[in-house]
Amino acid sequence: MGGVTTAPTPSARRRVLGALVSTVLLVGCGSGTGPGAGPGAGPGADRPGDPTSAATGPAASTPAADPTPASPVAPSPTTPGTDEPGTAQAEPRPGRERWVRGIDASHHQGAIDWERVAGDDVAFAYLKASEGSTFTDPRFVDNVAGARRAGLRVGGYHYFSLCSPGAPQGEHLVETLAAAGRTTLPPAIDLELQGQCATPPARADLLAEVRAFLDVVEAATGRRVVVYAFPDLEEEYRLADELGRRQWVRRLGDVPPARDWWIWQRADDATVAGVDGPTDLNLMRP
Repeated sequence: MGGVTTAPTPSARRRVLGALVSTVLLVGCGSGTGPGAGPGAGPGADRPGDPTSAATGPAASTPAADPTPASPVAPSPTTPGTDEPGTAQAEPRPGRERWVRGIDASHHQGAIDWERVAGDDVAFAYLKASEGSTFTDPRFVDNVAGARRAGLRVGGYHYFSLCSPGAPQGEHLVETLAAAGRTTLPPAIDLELQGQCATPPARADLLAEVRAFLDVVEAATGRRVVVYAFPDLEEEYRLADELGRRQWVRRLGDVPPARDWWIWQRADDATVAGVDGPTDLNLMRP
């Protein structure tokens, strides 16, 4: 339905204008919280589209600046406990002031000039003593004598045969160690799959034989045996931790093993004065 349009009076126009001015002033005096602000929106909070947001938990927060220059880091060449390429977090390169350098050797290295070895910042040597129930390394006695004269700490290791009982192997190592005289480091057992029987034993059987070996050696020497488990054997059997001994862990490269270790075998192609050819290089916790 239509009606008559009446023009507003001057006083009505003034009332409308006043209302408009009040509205503008109220809008201009709002709270100063811009887009995205609110409870918990401080540093490190999650913000969609913000590359610095802590999207993966506390570790993703940006730490305060450290005034001390960072130490150089090396890329991680291997996966912990193996020789395969991996993505383990890089750590500072191991320094000689932190750990003690040493080598392991056998008759495969031939005659060794131990005085030159000692002069190349090598402080200890693990030397092959025996293998299985009958084999004795032909250079063990000479190697022990030479390394001792050069002032190195010396230990003997036994290459364990997966195909024969553990107790006779332990007796063989004890006899071999006695023939070489006093060694300053505890004996070690070397567990590997390479060169073993065609059908490896079941885990329970291997564990029982290794324990029988340990019992014999430790009863005779009064020292706890160090366990070296090559990565392929450890991957297959997972027994190093269960044996409850100090571990000698192979992990090639500059990044220490992720597992607990006493000795770290970090290279198998090192050049060491006094040794012909590539040499296994180890670091020992002091």
